[in-house]
Amino acid sequence: MKRLTALFFASAVLLTLTACSSGDASTATADSAGYTVEVEELDVTAFPEDYPLIAADDFAAAFEELKAANLSGDATSYQDVADMFGVDGAYYVNNDYDAGGVIFEYHGWYADNDTNVVVTFEVSGNDLDMYAYTGNGIS
Repeated sequence: MKRLTALFFASAVLLTLTACSSGDASTATADSAGYTVEVEELDVTAFPEDYPLIAADDFAAAFEELKAANLSGDATSYQDVADMFGVDGAYYVNNDYDAGGVIFEYHGWYADNDTNVVVTFEVSGNDLDMYAYTGNGIS
């Protein structure tokens, strides 16, 4: 099970890194309650000044819920993740990834102790389907 989890995590990181080095293909229509991160390349340490940082204990509990829901297949949409963290994520503008016509977006959630999670969503019409996540400073 640990090998499977490590393989999934490595795949998510690889997809994220691949997307960082690619050009933009911004055709998505979803937004994150107006929270945006405007960076040229994906920088998981950047977040909006007006973002309501999540208390560290609440963030850790939400992250555990995200991990469990991901493994069980219960986390399938942007709204599922936003509900877990209790706040909308911040959309990384100019960092969409076009994988042969399949568009991926990146959204981040941030704690008040410098930990965060970046979730990759596949754009499906007006919906964002959860694809992968990467925790930073938390595991």
